[in-house]
Amino acid sequence: MLRIGTAALLMVVGSVSVFAGPATGEEKLSDLQARMDAIQADLDASTDKVNQAHDLEQDLRNQLDALDVRIEDTESKSGKLRARVAERAAEIYKDGGISTLEILFSSDDFADLTDNAELLSQISVDDTADFVSLERSEDELGLLREEALGKSKLLAEIEKELLAEAELLQAQLASVADEYTDLKEKLAAAEAARAPTTSSAAPAAPAPAAASIPSSGGMHCPVAGPVSFSDTWGAPRSGGRSHEGVDMMAAYGTPQVAIVSGTITYAGYSDLGGNVQYLSGDDGNLYIYIHQAENQVTSGHVQAGQQISIVGDTGNAAGIPHLHFEFHPGGGGPINPTPLVSSIC
Repeated sequence: MLRIGTAALLMVVGSVSVFAGPATGEEKLSDLQARMDAIQADLDASTDKVNQAHDLEQDLRNQLDALDVRIEDTESKSGKLRARVAERAAEIYKDGGISTLEILFSSDDFADLTDNAELLSQISVDDTADFVSLERSEDELGLLREEALGKSKLLAEIEKELLAEAELLQAQLASVADEYTDLKEKLAAAEAARAPTTSSAAPAAPAPAAASIPSSGGMHCPVAGPVSFSDTWGAPRSGGRSHEGVDMMAAYGTPQVAIVSGTITYAGYSDLGGNVQYLSGDDGNLYIYIHQAENQVTSGHVQAGQQISIVGDTGNAAGIPHLHFEFHPGGGGPINPTPLVSSIC
């Protein structure tokens, strides 16, 4: 998320002393951290609303898909029963009996039909069972269609809410972009000024990395700008799928960079993913970028931090610009990338 770590912020202590006055470097650092925390809290709150609306939307879509299957099955069942009842009615009519078709379809309901014992006696048990099954099937079909209509209306409302929340988040991201860039530049200058001093210091021992998560040393946040995300690993997605990445919300057109040095082994387009890139890292891991507006690098070796694409909303992300980012350790199946990007963004 749009985080500047405490370690990085400590680099500005030496430079903030140029602001003469009673405020100490530590006090200036505290103000800076508070501002960054406030920005991040606002972005995260909006991101949570977008994710909640998106999860509800996907769940409703899956429910509608299941209803469509049930409606199709029930329509098929009703059609077969209707044909069988009509066929038996035709047979009885040809044999000179009372028109079963008239008996069956002129009755208001089955109770009305059973009131006429004389007519009912001319209808076989199988014919009666078929009519009862047909009536029940038609009733079920009506209820299913009513339920589907209600869910469709709710889905339309949720989609409207989702796009509204996404627009708000885009505006927030754009509004902090200049401040974020200015802060990054100040931090970079402070780091450069401190370089001669820190170069002679003994390096601190790195913290142990989580299982399957590479050390963040030398890695770059895949989104080079204000970004917000939350852990949505395993959340429902269309077609009964589950979410296998992290959605990194950023302003449309924000640069996307190589998280590590490696080779772009695939760059193409898919209906769901839109523009997609595969980065086979020199560290042996596979990193996948999805939904970008443009794949600026389509093949060859790239350096860590090199721009390779820009944030977009292609594929099924229309109206919600973000990077869907996946982490495949050793080039195998995906694992939750949230801990990784949280450590470097």
